[in-house]
Amino acid sequence: MITRVDQKTAERLLAEAKDIFSIKIYSNMKAYGGYDFFSVYGGKGILIGRYYDDLVIKTKGVISEDTIEELSLFLKVCGFKSALTGVETGKRLMAAGWLNAEESIIYKFSSELIPENENIPEMEEINAAPVLDDVFPILKDGFPGIKYEDWYTDISHKTRHGISSVYVYGGATATVMADINGSVFISLVATKNESRGKGEAKKLLRRLGLYFEKQGKEVSILCKPELSSFYRKAGFYEAGRAITVLSEKSNK
Repeated sequence: MITRVDQKTAERLLAEAKDIFSIKIYSNMKAYGGYDFFSVYGGKGILIGRYYDDLVIKTKGVISEDTIEELSLFLKVCGFKSALTGVETGKRLMAAGWLNAEESIIYKFSSELIPENENIPEMEEINAAPVLDDVFPILKDGFPGIKYEDWYTDISHKTRHGISSVYVYGGATATVMADINGSVFISLVATKNESRGKGEAKKLLRRLGLYFEKQGKEVSILCKPELSSFYRKAGFYEAGRAITVLSEKSNK
């Protein structure tokens, strides 16, 4: 049975987890644990983090058909908008009638994938504490649908509490959404329109990858398949896939 999990129990379950689903749940819990709009639920082999109407579903091993049915019922009654989960669980939910929004690729960084003699900026050349209002125009060019108030409220809160950090190099930006359990999750990578073609985002990601890798941390990114070539050139390799399931039922 899927039931509400208290924060102490959730922290114990996530204490050493390094996968991208656990990190997303854990980082939101660190930022918003105790707020009404964030909650954690658990069942046999499953953990769910809810942030407003968006869910992240972490599964352990191959879950049973009964658990899939229970999860599908949970989704039906909880009023969610989207749910990010692993490929196998996502496909089984789709078979149960839920709509697939998109498949994403989990990429991890490796310095071994960066060619020798590459011109990579030093950390001192990167702005590690930019004014957020200066970052948003860059993001707006990369993510036209992004909403300022939602983004600013979330990122300003997480940066103030040391959970996230924003970086800018030239006309490019990237956000470390979480740095937990030796695992770093990067998101919101974008370049200002007039700066495209200069390789600034690629250089920024390479430096961040090298910086955290030197600390013994694993660096991950979740991206759309069409961006695969860019991330491979930046020093990332495919390490898994994820599916985002939508709330609307299909016509099965």
